[in-house]
Amino acid sequence: MVRVYLTGGIRMDGPDGSFVDADLPGNQGRLAFAALAIERRPISHDELAEIVWGEQLPNRWKGSLAAVVSKIRTIVTATGLDGREVIHSSGSTYALVLPASSWVDLEEASRELDRAEGAWRHGDAEAATRHATVASSILRRPVLSGVESVWAEGVQQRHADALYRSYITLAGAWNALGDHQLAATIAASAIEVDPLREVGHRRLIAAEVARGDRSAALRAFARCRQILHDELGVEPSAETANAIDQLR
Repeated sequence: MVRVYLTGGIRMDGPDGSFVDADLPGNQGRLAFAALAIERRPISHDELAEIVWGEQLPNRWKGSLAAVVSKIRTIVTATGLDGREVIHSSGSTYALVLPASSWVDLEEASRELDRAEGAWRHGDAEAATRHATVASSILRRPVLSGVESVWAEGVQQRHADALYRSYITLAGAWNALGDHQLAATIAASAIEVDPLREVGHRRLIAAEVARGDRSAALRAFARCRQILHDELGVEPSAETANAIDQLR
């Protein structure tokens, strides 16, 4: 099976070998391969060049882009695949075309997160924990670390959002299953990812209430209120306030 890893560094395992970040032709190669692997659609030469170089396109950028793609194809071929088939060119577009049985870590994380959230909505906490654990184990690894690019920043924002969703699903599910300490720990991780979203704070408050720690629940609410006041100049929502008003 062909396996592609985009988190924790780029890696591709083929039938006869592998390659990693360092094998790709610099940041341009990393960005080009990552874009094709993450978008998984035909990308025009113009769009791919903008992803790779931003607004500062090099002179004769079409030739430069073709050279980057050619190097990537050579690296892919060394894994036992046909580089020209995998990095497919059609007209003025490039696309990553993998064998049908291939596995891509971010795609697996997306599938597992969808299953986890679906299970949570239907009240199946056990299934929610199972699927969200797989998703979070992938998503907690960084994507395109150290790469400066407007496109990469967008990918990282979506990545952080998915990680946050996996954490709040896990926190809610573990709390429902009775492991309130683990639920509180995971909720705290969600808050670290995005302290301005209140769901993580509510998950932490609920876990502390379930543990019977009134003081910790009040501290969690106070922290939420302080963060929102300092960063946004607003008070917690009625839903968050109601969670703590019951204690008072």
